[in-house]
Amino acid sequence: MTAGRGLATRVSARVSALVLGVVIGATGLLPPRIRYGYVHRITGALLRRPLPVLRTLNAGPRSGSAAHVTRTGDLRCVLVGSELDIGGIGSVVELLATRLPAMGVASAVICLDDGARAQRMRDLGIEVRSVRDKASALRALEELRPDVIQLHGAPAYLEAAAHESRAPLVPVMHNTEIHYSRARWRRFSRALSESSSAVAVSELVRTFHAGHLPALLRSRIAVIPNAAPGLDAPGPQQRREARGLLERAVGGRFSDDVVFVCLARYDAQKNIAGTVASFLTCVAAGVPAQLVIAGEPSDWVELRRSEAIRRGSHDADRVHLLATSDARTLLAAADAFVLNSFFEGWPVAATEAWAAGLPLILSDFGGARELVARDPGRSVLIANGAGEANEVTDTRVEHARWRAGHQRNSSELGEAILRVVDTVHSERAMPLAPSEASDGVAAMIDAHARVLREAARSCPAGGSNRPGRLPEDQTRGTGRLAAIEGPF
Repeated sequence: MTAGRGLATRVSARVSALVLGVVIGATGLLPPRIRYGYVHRITGALLRRPLPVLRTLNAGPRSGSAAHVTRTGDLRCVLVGSELDIGGIGSVVELLATRLPAMGVASAVICLDDGARAQRMRDLGIEVRSVRDKASALRALEELRPDVIQLHGAPAYLEAAAHESRAPLVPVMHNTEIHYSRARWRRFSRALSESSSAVAVSELVRTFHAGHLPALLRSRIAVIPNAAPGLDAPGPQQRREARGLLERAVGGRFSDDVVFVCLARYDAQKNIAGTVASFLTCVAAGVPAQLVIAGEPSDWVELRRSEAIRRGSHDADRVHLLATSDARTLLAAADAFVLNSFFEGWPVAATEAWAAGLPLILSDFGGARELVARDPGRSVLIANGAGEANEVTDTRVEHARWRAGHQRNSSELGEAILRVVDTVHSERAMPLAPSEASDGVAAMIDAHARVLREAARSCPAGGSNRPGRLPEDQTRGTGRLAAIEGPF
């Protein structure tokens, strides 16, 4: 009787996964602005449900600085972004805001939300202004009087306000923007033509953007890799406590299984459904591993399809889906990290996992090759599920999502899981000495400070010597480049 109910549950789940796959295939035919602006809101209202959350282990201070920040310096910089509590951009903004003052750059932040990260920065002495329209953004900039403005994925009206302020601008490119229209690329080219410099968070991001820019603008892009503060390796007691908290959150036991963690939004970009399907195929062959995914559900169809794929497997109890949870606790409880995204700029979560000493399995996206190269004996780079990393398009992503159970890198991901499981078992038998590698934060902050100072020198705030805007016919971009030269 129990076996019959189990079979019925799996069959029902597989039907649900198929139906949700059809929904994904149908919505994938719509323009991205319709998908993200309307469809996700509707499906979210229909499919939303509570997810388990991991309780926080008291493991020390979070990213950024735990000390009160004194806003002094000879250069005033305003960091302009969007919603800071969603994705890795908020982590980068927080890190910059709290660490730039030590380099003599007084920092303030303008964003769209008043969430936990904004309040945390205020508590540390950083001035954070939440704005909702261009007028309020202009007022905030007038009061803050920046010498230079750094743009971090700011919406159009915030970007327009920054331009009107006449302060020199430094755009930061955080991703390979596969959803940009031709008009959006022209807008970006015009914005960069009025900036003396820009920052790409990885070589792949720089190359991707350069392929859409006029030749005269490409040398303005500097590459500054994202960094994350190093975490003290958890002691045996902390690790046991974190592991116990995670077991209670997922309602299961890990025993001696190797626990892989994935910190990512439930979103098309992150390929959660494909990761779940490939992982289940691997553990079905007897690999002693479990997978924990934790993140914000920005696409509820992706989440519910991933859950249906999980429930349709005999090994459903080896995959666990959580809401956004404390990264430190998850990394303390985990043995390894996996991120099988279709596209990234330089993922902060993977950087935090590397800084915590975990082996990584990463698909080929922005920053992946560099991160794996930092620990080549333990970490593994696999192919991108949507094609060559610098040729990923929205159409290829949607095709790969439709084939979640049979993506081009599924077997390669399985082999990587087996390799990392062997690595973890070897380390359990003979633990490694703690790594002395730098977390890269000091180099990142120093590089950003140098770019900001150079931008301020090149075109002082309120001055008339901004780099001249290129004529309209020179902002249309050119073909993709194999490589470009830049100042770094």
